[in-house]
Amino acid sequence: MREKLLDVAEQMTQDRGLGSVTFQELADAVGLRKPSIFHHIKNKEELALALIERCSTKHAPQYQDVVGREIPAPEKLRRIAKIFENGLRDQRPCLMAALAGSRGSLSKAAQQKLGEKADRTVELFAKVFEQGRREGSLEFDGKPTHAAAGFFAMLQGLQTLARARDDLAAFKHAARAYVDSITK
Repeated sequence: MREKLLDVAEQMTQDRGLGSVTFQELADAVGLRKPSIFHHIKNKEELALALIERCSTKHAPQYQDVVGREIPAPEKLRRIAKIFENGLRDQRPCLMAALAGSRGSLSKAAQQKLGEKADRTVELFAKVFEQGRREGSLEFDGKPTHAAAGFFAMLQGLQTLARARDDLAAFKHAARAYVDSITK
């Protein structure tokens, strides 16, 4: 039941932010009475931490799979962008971005955990930029971690823009244009 609750909370958070998710809505969505929810998730803090953990356990393995492949760096970036495109298509945009939008309502511990997850994602993406620099397939200024942070933020921002315009093709074209612009 906990996983079902987290699935519903994740979707609600992606749709409108964690601050708008209520335990009554969660209970209604899974067919429980509100007091029963607290047997699975004690409070909003525990919910926030569980959703932040999902960024690593549910979503990060997709990125790790791409980064670990023996393919050129530009292709890795295209495949990572495709993961974000698929999330957008399935109405499941980046959970980390949705949680960051509610950062002010998170505890200090949850804010710290969210920052750590973001740093790990940037570090993972930086491996692709390091590879691209080594193989001469990517051209960018500065440190690979800075390029990776920009890439990650660009993907999250493109999801937001595409959702605002209800235009999945805009995401696809802009992500492709970005990768093409740094490919040698």
